[in-house]
Amino acid sequence: MNREEFIEQIMMSCTKTKKDFVELVDSEKTKISISVKREELELGQIQKHLNIIERAEKKKTKARSSITLMFEGYNNRGLLQHGEIRQYLRRLFKIKPHMFYFLSKESNIQAILLSLLEVDTGTYGKLFADRLKGHAEFTFYGADLNSLIRKHVTPAVRYANKMKEPPCAQKDLIIFLLDSMDYERLNEESI
Repeated sequence: MNREEFIEQIMMSCTKTKKDFVELVDSEKTKISISVKREELELGQIQKHLNIIERAEKKKTKARSSITLMFEGYNNRGLLQHGEIRQYLRRLFKIKPHMFYFLSKESNIQAILLSLLEVDTGTYGKLFADRLKGHAEFTFYGADLNSLIRKHVTPAVRYANKMKEPPCAQKDLIIFLLDSMDYERLNEESI
């Protein structure tokens, strides 16, 4: 599915409109860093990070793309290789399914998305880090990545809708997320 069709489907499911409105000017955003320590991962500690996210949710200014999620002691490109990180992210996104609304590009959105996907990669399939540009490269043996991506992008767009962001801002959020996860490349790899 091409990018425009994908964006239109999500827009229709979240906003019930195709209208484009005047572009919004981004105001100064507060930048928030969440640094997850190895011990916190091993002990399954997440509450401190949830409190930070909840404070961002309560701010009067929209906190879209304001949180940088980092994992201390881990290579940002190799997040997929660590079961404790995948488990932490699945738990975080189960509690906060709209988390992509808050994540900045510096969080390595593609690696986070891929860590959330529960895909049968086949007997010989494997996920491995590509050394170019910090993006992941992998085989999925015909998995429908569009539905898996939609599963995690849609709650972020619905949250933007709940925050009363206009449709153009919601569309910008979708474009930002697709660009951050290198949508075309992922789509190409899954064919």
